Amino acid sequence: MADFRTMPSSAEPGEPTARKTAAEENFPVASRLVPARLRPHVMAFYAFVRLADDIADDPYLEPDVKIAQLDALERALVSGVGTQAWLAPALQLKASLTATGVSGLHARQVLQAFRRDAQGGTCKQWGDLVLYCRYSANPVGRFLLELHGESMAAAPAADALCTALQILNHIQDCRADWVDLGRCYLPLAWFAEAGGHHEQLVEENATPAVRKVIDRTLDQVDVLLDRARALPRLVRHPGLRMEAAVILRLAIALAALLRKHDPLAGRVEVGTLGRMGAVLLGIGDGLSRRPRKRKLPKSVQEAAGKSGSTFYWPLRLLPPEKRAAMFAIYAFCRAVDDVADGPSPADAKRTALAEWRRRVEAIYAEPEEQCRPGAPLRDLAVAVKRFGLPKVELDAIIDGMLMDVDGPIRAPDLTSLSLYCRRVAGAVGLVSIRVFGRDDPQAQRFAIALGDALQMTNILRDLAEDARDSRCYLPWELLLDAGIDPSLALRDPNAVLAHVKLGEVCEALAERAEEKFREARSLLTGDIKPLAPAVAMMLLYHRLLQRLRARGWRDLNTRPRLGKVEKIGIALRSALGRPPSF
Repeated sequence: MADFRTMPSSAEPGEPTARKTAAEENFPVASRLVPARLRPHVMAFYAFVRLADDIADDPYLEPDVKIAQLDALERALVSGVGTQAWLAPALQLKASLTATGVSGLHARQVLQAFRRDAQGGTCKQWGDLVLYCRYSANPVGRFLLELHGESMAAAPAADALCTALQILNHIQDCRADWVDLGRCYLPLAWFAEAGGHHEQLVEENATPAVRKVIDRTLDQVDVLLDRARALPRLVRHPGLRMEAAVILRLAIALAALLRKHDPLAGRVEVGTLGRMGAVLLGIGDGLSRRPRKRKLPKSVQEAAGKSGSTFYWPLRLLPPEKRAAMFAIYAFCRAVDDVADGPSPADAKRTALAEWRRRVEAIYAEPEEQCRPGAPLRDLAVAVKRFGLPKVELDAIIDGMLMDVDGPIRAPDLTSLSLYCRRVAGAVGLVSIRVFGRDDPQAQRFAIALGDALQMTNILRDLAEDARDSRCYLPWELLLDAGIDPSLALRDPNAVLAHVKLGEVCEALAERAEEKFREARSLLTGDIKPLAPAVAMMLLYHRLLQRLRARGWRDLNTRPRLGKVEKIGIALRSALGRPPSF
């Protein structure tokens, strides 16, 4: 039988080796709350991540050497082959992943963060720090959820906790990170706003400006920890639930200590009595906060990610089985979208998407096995089996993500844009109507037309954000008609947004979206009550499009929003099965 325990290092002098043990970490790693059968797998993951982290943090290695060693770790993890002794943690983790069926994507995402560390760098804005944590910390929580067979509905709360833990660690080590490694994870812009500079981190006591930045960062950590409080109620496994509650208590205690003490003057840690108290209180929390049966947790809105407030209410009114299926579909879409939008190199993204395609194939090849409790994608597998979701459409969603990866998409022609919308939105619509209870040809045409309308509205809403990611989805033909050279989008998408003729292009695309909304409305015939969630989405997004047009196309950073009462009202009216009008 494979041994997944961390093996003693027999690395040759000069070869990488972990310099820290699990016992030295701020928070428990594979404690007794984790089942004995799973602890070796947790430790295999920890040993791999610990070694990679220490490679990236080695002050005596040049960046290109660090990158080469991290690449070697990834090759060993993927292939399961490696002759050098120091690669043992990668080989152990490969054996562990094979035995459990857990995806290797989590470990590979962490490597992306460490490659960034190896090259130095800083976080200019708060968003940069959050994005870094998405790869350096959040995969750890998602690995544990998958290993324990938990629903991905718990992932957003787990992400919030993991991000908070990572940032607390950055605050603890802010002076050492800057002095020893030349890194500053705290947002640089905040130092300037506080009247200071990040180079003040070399001081042995925090200046007033540095203290302001630390406190401002802790304010954001408090927000994350507040989101993470839902985690114990979302985790069904009692051991993992208690461990999550203990870690949450420790994080809250550490955040309070960092407000009282100066991390530049000395390392701030939770003492023995504080740790014991956090453990006892956390276990109590874990015992008392068991998930309610068959009831959607309040925090499930988080599962809808960036568009959660738009999707939540139309789906909230579905029966439990359909609701669970829709959130499983959304979790899949969110996961592959995160791959496409992440900071990884294109080759790494293609590999990650290929892994997702393999997992989809496994659902259809081994449906009973993938539906068993503890299976990595059990929720999606159950939805596929119960509602007959077509594999070709799940594959199409991945194909749409690949269009972004192989791009970035800039000024596509209308045919390419139509294909993109069909894959990233139409495919979602076609699997959704299966869940809703309509899959006739008329409903299929409705789903595709509505997908086009929703995606074009998204494009108009996200112009500024997409330009920051070097993307421009405004069609080549519409740019040319407005007198804007399409090659400008290829060189600099932001220059297109600054062009005096931008409004003409946006209005032309908005009119195309309106046409698709009208087409979708005309296809709503027969019993439309099963399609109520889709009808609600149509009305919500049409209202959003109207507000975008009313706002105009100059202040692109101001995004129109829909109020909660407005969303609930539209969802309720749609649930009654009334024909929509706009």
